[in-house]
Amino acid sequence: MANFREYSSRLAAMSGMRRVTATMKMVAASHLHRAQTELRHPEPFAEILRKLMPMARGLGVAAHRVCAVPPAQGSRILLLVMSAHRGLCGAFNSSIIREVRRWTHEQAEARGAQFEALYAGQKACAALKAEIAPCMAPLAVAAHPTSQETASLSRYAMDGFLANRYDEVWVAGNRFVSPMTQETTVRRLLPFEVEMFAGEKDVPEIIEPRDDRMITVLARQWLHLEVYTCLLHSVASEHAARVMAMENATINLRRMEKELVLLRNRARQAAITKELTEIVSGAESLG
Repeated sequence: MANFREYSSRLAAMSGMRRVTATMKMVAASHLHRAQTELRHPEPFAEILRKLMPMARGLGVAAHRVCAVPPAQGSRILLLVMSAHRGLCGAFNSSIIREVRRWTHEQAEARGAQFEALYAGQKACAALKAEIAPCMAPLAVAAHPTSQETASLSRYAMDGFLANRYDEVWVAGNRFVSPMTQETTVRRLLPFEVEMFAGEKDVPEIIEPRDDRMITVLARQWLHLEVYTCLLHSVASEHAARVMAMENATINLRRMEKELVLLRNRARQAAITKELTEIVSGAESLG
């Protein structure tokens, strides 16, 4: 059994850890509040882009590469995996890694798909790089990413898709629902569905020159918007997961502190009892 001094040392260390986790929770909560606001930033641009998308129907978007039907077997897939760049956020990273492994195994068995990956966040890259080779160095995810940071990911994905290096582009990450709920999803970004270019009504447009440059520009902008929105959801989910993880850690440390205080008091009482017993025994032997 440990003595009074050892318990006091453990208690001091645990109290310091509790203050650290409580501070990290407050910092993450501040980041989460700002991240929830940033989720609405792409909405005005998305609304304008949706109004422009029907213009591509008159340019033959159904026959364009961005709407090509992927092969049923042997598809070459580029997977964008979005995770955290740091730990201490509960099961946030492990849920993404587990879902990516499940989905890739399922696609490989059902369709014989081949995979390459782009990683946003170091944690998923460290866990999956031996299974899915990265195409470039992982993107360092900031606490509050900007659209410029995702430009390299969307540009590489679109260039590879248009050059026929990849038949499909998918993204895996967490979707922010609420501070208590995040959904791990894997969804397709390319090729697009032709229906997304449909408008509410057919309006004749005069576009010169009538080639596929307009379709390519719109597709690039839409893909960039989708990647940026997915990253914002991933970052908001990370902050929410860190708030919950640090809250649980703080609660557990408080409980452990109470248990250590009881053990320290017992050790002190045992030491006092032992000293009294020795004093009484010595007095009796002298008498």
